[in-house]
Amino acid sequence: MNAAARARILLVDDEPAQRRGLARALVRDFDVLTAEDGPAALGLLATTRVEVVLLDLAMPRMGGAEVLEHIKARFPTVEVVVMAGHSEVEAAVAAVRAGAYAFVMKPVDPEAALATAIERAIERRRLVARARALEERVGEHEQLGEVITSSAAMQEAYRKALGVAALAAPILLIGERGTGRELVARAVHRRGPRAGARFVAVDCSALPGPRAEDDLFDGDRDPAPDGHAGAGLVEAADKGTLFLEEVSALSLAAQARLLRVLTHGEIARAGGEPRRVDVRVIASTCADLRERAAAGQFREDLLYRLGVILVELPPLRRRREDIALLASHYLNRYVRAHGRDVRRIGPEAARLLREHAWPGNARELESAIEHAVISARGEAILPADLPPSVSGRAGPERRPPRDALVLPAQLCELPYAEAKERAVDAFDQIYVRRLLQRTGNNLSEAARQAGMDRSNFRRLKKKIAARGDEESTQEAQEAQEAQEAQEAQEAQADRQPGTLAAADAGAGPDGDDAG
Repeated sequence: MNAAARARILLVDDEPAQRRGLARALVRDFDVLTAEDGPAALGLLATTRVEVVLLDLAMPRMGGAEVLEHIKARFPTVEVVVMAGHSEVEAAVAAVRAGAYAFVMKPVDPEAALATAIERAIERRRLVARARALEERVGEHEQLGEVITSSAAMQEAYRKALGVAALAAPILLIGERGTGRELVARAVHRRGPRAGARFVAVDCSALPGPRAEDDLFDGDRDPAPDGHAGAGLVEAADKGTLFLEEVSALSLAAQARLLRVLTHGEIARAGGEPRRVDVRVIASTCADLRERAAAGQFREDLLYRLGVILVELPPLRRRREDIALLASHYLNRYVRAHGRDVRRIGPEAARLLREHAWPGNARELESAIEHAVISARGEAILPADLPPSVSGRAGPERRPPRDALVLPAQLCELPYAEAKERAVDAFDQIYVRRLLQRTGNNLSEAARQAGMDRSNFRRLKKKIAARGDEESTQEAQEAQEAQEAQEAQEAQADRQPGTLAAADAGAGPDGDDAG
């Protein structure tokens, strides 16, 4: 009853006694309205929000089939459950084909079949409404070409970036790959005064090492047929926006020339006059530039210049409310692209999507949905349609991780209780260690992914640490005891007659007994 708590239903039945009896039984779980015939029901629907209509098929003034037809034509979001006698089975089946959600047979048991049918109808209506709302929001974002998000953290980052769109100051976007850095950069470009000029996107990590500097600042050294040398990528973005993805990959020489572009607005050329350039630079990185600067791998002055406006984009695992929104967006995109008849994501598949860690962020989610759209055999995406990395099922080439828990043969030689205890201890250690590695030692996020309270997870972590200390202490104690036993054994041997040590100690210089 929880899913349908206080939903409003309309009971339409021309028999007063049955109408009152059903209403009394259903009012415990639903807000119940009643109508004695079809015209009264249609009048109520025109003025009152109703989620489900419980409709008697056999009514004299306006038959149930006719009422159903009017409801589906005028109020298509309202679900209908029809009630039919045993002689009306064919009519009930026809009603379902005409749009009714389900039918129940009279005499009706409100505690069982009827309540279940109503609850499922309400659940379906709400799922459809939620999907429609997601589609509308996705459509709005697609029309505006904006980042698709309902996360407060992502919206705040987006607002911060767009808030400086009208300025010429550089922006540094920090976030993992797949978090939408280029989408944010393009949105800033579109919202600013340079929208009419070019947006040039460059993945610095993909530039060939020896030619990276030339590609950015010099272009083709050899003149083209018209006698002019080709411009570099920076100059190609003149009057527009230059997006440098993974700026940390630039060489120190390229960093020096980029700094000159930012501070003086010119491209220095060896043995020639510098060229003036007016370009707005937006850079992104998933690396810690301060660490790289401390290690001498990134210019500190360039870091300060690029980071005039710093925007951090959270990963998808920290904004799980966006997963359903993005999944719906990608579903619509790839259904159109591949001409598939897939309409929705099934509840179990949706649960798997919500629970996955998404180390590849939105790009991984997009790939997973495209895979599922292509693999699906029905109108709904099922868990089997998702990639093995998301569904958890073993693929044909899938291997266990290196530290997967394997039952050692030695355990099988121990009593069951002791073997089980040791196996559980090993599982706890491996599970907690890998979870903390995946979440960057974020205790709250690790507890959330483990489905545990933070305090319980912390206690488990301390228990594992304490267990490790005990094992280390026990090993040291055992080693100490072994050493002491060995020393005692040697001392005992020294005291026994007839040993080499005793003979040597008791012999005189001539080999005779001393006494």
